[in-house]
Amino acid sequence: MLSRPEVLRKLRMTPIEAGALIELLRRRSTRVTPTVVMARSRDPDDDKFLECAVAGGADYIVSGDADLLSLREVQGIAIVDAPTFWQAFAREA
Repeated sequence: MLSRPEVLRKLRMTPIEAGALIELLRRRSTRVTPTVVMARSRDPDDDKFLECAVAGGADYIVSGDADLLSLREVQGIAIVDAPTFWQAFAREA
């Protein structure tokens, strides 16, 4: 997703910066196995992302998907678009 030109424009990032962000996220990521079953999204195919976020104790779910974004949060986990996440991430770094 970060390689899409429209996303790069919104984030005001170059492809090199996006690549560096992806690498940073890979290093700080943890693989999880869902431990709960959820049925919260308008699109049932999206529930797997909610399940993984809850199982992993995520701080954010980052998505451009309108069905997920409409939830705004799940079990205290903020659901945000990429520009909102990037702003929060930059403040926390």
